[in-house]
Formats: sequence, structure tokens, C-alpha cells
Amino acid sequence: MDKARLFQDDRVGNKVYAHAIDDEPWWRRQKTPLICAFCVTPVVSQRTAVGRAPRGALFRLAKDRQHENVCPLNPIEVLQKIAHGSQGVAVIEGDELHLVLPDDLGQIGATTPVIDTAPADNGDPFGTSISTVRPLLPPLINSAVVIVRFLQKHDYDPDVVAQFKVRRPGEKTAVSWGEFCHGPTPDDQAQLFTRLTRGPKPQHPVAVYGRITEVKPDSQGRPVLHLAAGKGFTVRIRSDHPSLLAPLTAGTFVLAVGTWKIWTPHRGRPELQMYAEEHWQLAHWTYDEATGHSSRPACPPPLSLAQRALQQARSAAARKPGPGKPARLSPKPPSPSGPPTSAAPTPDASPQVQVQPPSAPTPTPTPTPTPTPTSEGSPASSKPTSIARPVMPDATPPPEPTPPAPPLPPLPSTPPRPTTPPRRRTRRSWWPFSRRR
Repeated sequence: MDKARLFQDDRVGNKVYAHAIDDEPWWRRQKTPLICAFCVTPVVSQRTAVGRAPRGALFRLAKDRQHENVCPLNPIEVLQKIAHGSQGVAVIEGDELHLVLPDDLGQIGATTPVIDTAPADNGDPFGTSISTVRPLLPPLINSAVVIVRFLQKHDYDPDVVAQFKVRRPGEKTAVSWGEFCHGPTPDDQAQLFTRLTRGPKPQHPVAVYGRITEVKPDSQGRPVLHLAAGKGFTVRIRSDHPSLLAPLTAGTFVLAVGTWKIWTPHRGRPELQMYAEEHWQLAHWTYDEATGHSSRPACPPPLSLAQRALQQARSAAARKPGPGKPARLSPKPPSPSGPPTSAAPTPDASPQVQVQPPSAPTPTPTPTPTPTPTSEGSPASSKPTSIARPVMPDATPPPEPTPPAPPLPPLPSTPPRPTTPPRRRTRRSWWPFSRRR
């Protein structure tokens, strides 16, 4: 805990804060009795540890003591409230609360948000009420926000943190809370940096909890959230939608849940970054460590229809095959109905048609123009002619009037025609002499 109250002569006195413990205040030198800030359970002060196991100054419960049932810092009551409103993603096992993690981020957003029927806790300056973050959040995110804020009230007391654990996808054995939520110190975030660089990488969404130190625009003018820098790397939150990061300012505490990765720029230190795509990935609130006042948690507004259309277009463009990948073949267009025009059919595939010889053979048949068909469709007129001439078959049969037409018969052999000599170009000097003057 970060605050307590003096208890002298069976009377409740003023509040005292954990940040003054290392300065040896008078109540610590005189060993004045202390109680919880929200109930009458005795507590003791603990200084900052010096050595290999650093810890923060805080107030801890006295030995063999528990908070009262009505106290908002009672872990048993808080665990019951979280499990009751989690829609099954948080279960109680003994004196522990297990948060069940999904395989990917899409499963978190697909769940139904928690409907908050409790009154707003605007009148609670310490923010100890357990309520749903507005706009409505998925059950897992809302449960994680409540747990983090509860641990913040206890200054991440190891004994209190040990009561919260997580179950990874496909596993029944619960692991520590630090496997899912990394924070609030840079050393906690360095553990995630080591997991992503050296492996094995987490197979589930992870969360980073910390305080925003500054907000700076990137090269395209979009805001970028900077968290406390670790040793050799920085922690930043980015987004293609500036509206998701606009409500968050410097000094705000944030819980960012999503897919984290390592990005190494050409110049500068490596970056532990996350790209926010949905409003429920970022829950933020303010907390004053000196006074213990806490604001109601909130999250950015959801994406608009135009932003979702842009997001879907970018996702579709990312799924298209690159230049090195073969594109899908388009279906073959149907062939046109009708006789082929580019090549004649082979003799094996077409039926053999016998051509009748002329009735009166001549020594050298000369091609004659085909007579114009009459209205009945006969090749010659019904009137007799003075000279009977044989009718030769045309070099190319007329097209069939009704499709589809049968395949064409093989063409008869014709003597080769003499090649025509190329036409000489007329000289321009000849033209003036042919004009009339």
C-alpha cells in the first residue's frame, strides 16, 4: 500500500504516505501504530531495500492480519468481484485468481463487452471501486485493468502480486502474472525485450503497464507515446489512427495489450513497440502517488466507419502476393462459336467429301465468276443460256447461314498463279509532262 493512517489512543489520525518512509519521519522513529487507509487493520512500514533485490517503500499488513471484508483493498473481495464480472475468463483457484489468455488478439475483441450496471465512482478519489472501463471493454481487458489498478494500490507488493496468475493457451498450469503483464518498472519491460530477442517468443497477446513520459509526433505527424526507457532500448506505442493516441497525455498510466515486437532503426537504440489497432487495446488513467488520488479508467473512442474501411483496405493490400510470388491464373475465356478462321481442320478430324467432276471436261479450265444466286438459292437462272459452261466449285465455300457450321472440306488443288512483278514507283518528274496546259 502507498498510504496508511495514524492510530493513537484508539483514535484514527492523519494519513501518511509511503514516499516518506525512507526519510525517517517522526511516526516511524517513534514507532507510532498505523492502520490501513480504508479499514482498521494494523499495518507496518517497509523501507526501500538496498542490494540485489530492490523493492519499493510501502505499507504492508501486520503478520497474520487480513483486511476487513468491506475494505476495497481486501484481495478476497476483489478476486470475487473480478471473477463474477469476467464472463468466465477469470476463475478462482483457492486464494488465487487465474486469468485465461487466448491464442491471438482477435479472440479478445470477439467477446461481448462487460455491461456495467454499477454507479460511477467519480466520488471515490482513490479509485478503489471495481467498475467497467468506458467505452465498454472486452472481459479480459477489463479484468486486467482492474487487477493492475488493484496492484498499483498495493505498490506491487510481491505477496499481493502472487495472488494473480495467468493460464497460457492450451495449458492448465498457471504461471506468474509477469508472464502476461510487464511493468511498471523498466526492469519488468526488459524481460519482454529479452523474450522477443532471444526467445522463446510468447504465443499469446501480452500487456505492458507503465507511465507515459512524453508524446512526440513521428515523421508523418502522428503521435507516438514514449514510456520509460529501459537499458539499451525504448518503449513506444504507435498507431496508424491518431485518434487512438490523442486522449493519452504525458503523466498518464496506460495498460497496452497487443502484439509487441522489436524494431531496430538505422540510427538510435532498438525499440520495443506496439501498433494499436482497436480502442480497447489502450486503457489509461491518472494516479497521484503523493495523495493517492486516482481517476476513473478510460480508453480512446472506437474507430469510425471510415477508419475501419481504411484498415480493411490496408489489410487486403497486405494479403496480396508480392512481386516474387506467382499470381493466380485467370480462367480461360470460352472459345467463340463458329467455324475456325486461323487454321483449317485436319483430314483425320473432318469427314471426306467427294467433289463431282464437271459434266463436260475442257482442256484448260479457266476460273469463272460465280453466278449470283437467285431468290430460290439455285446457282443459275432458270432461263436457258446460249453457251453451256461448266460450273467449277469455288475456291472458298460460302459460309453457312446458321451456326454452328460443319467443318470445311479440304480445298481442291489449284495450279499456282504466276507472281506479279512489283509495281514500279512513278517518278515525280513524269507528272508535269502529263498535265494539260
